[in-house]
Amino acid sequence: MTTRPIVSIFDSNRLEPLLLTSAVDAPVVRLRSLLERARKVAPPRVPPDVVTMNSRVRVRYSGEEDAEAYDLAFPGAGAGGLSVLSPLGAALLGAREGESVECAGSRVSRRVTVERIEYQPERERHFDR
Repeated sequence: MTTRPIVSIFDSNRLEPLLLTSAVDAPVVRLRSLLERARKVAPPRVPPDVVTMNSRVRVRYSGEEDAEAYDLAFPGAGAGGLSVLSPLGAALLGAREGESVECAGSRVSRRVTVERIEYQPERERHFDR
């Protein structure tokens, strides 16, 4: 039995209208599916090992030696953030530490593992982000 992914109500409420106005592509389809399946919980009830919006996540691509860190961001949030509407961003939302997810690239899909969530707003009780 597969457990349902967890998404904060706050993130869901901000993403749903955004997805209605976004061009339909693979990341948007993936996010819509995630939001349909997800168990939506209040921010204080989000487990500390779940990737949420504005989380800083350290990931490692399959076969790569070095890990990379990304800040999962809403589109237009400014420089340096990984948009949740990108293939990797859509794959990371709702993933858990230690989980490997498939990320659709421009030519080939790759597996990426969430090694660590370095910062999660809900864990730090930063509910306004």
